[in-house]
Amino acid sequence: HRGIVTYQLSPYEMKTNAHLISKGTHNFFRRTSSQLGYILPGIFLFWAVTHFGKKRHEWLNSKAGHAAQHEHEH
Repeated sequence: HRGIVTYQLSPYEMKTNAHLISKGTHNFFRRTSSQLGYILPGIFLFWAVTHFGKKRHEWLNSKAGHAAQHEHEH
């Protein structure tokens, strides 16, 4: 039997996703909800900075923004 390679999975490896739908969704929501206090401030901060940056960029590229820029330069 030279040159013949066989592979075999143990029963523990074969059923890694057996209860993914029934228990996985419950665990996902349980774990996520316990971490919301850590996740939400970062998401809110990212949204606030992005929102402010977009509004500031729009204003700077408007007539009013250009006029205000030129007033401060002189």
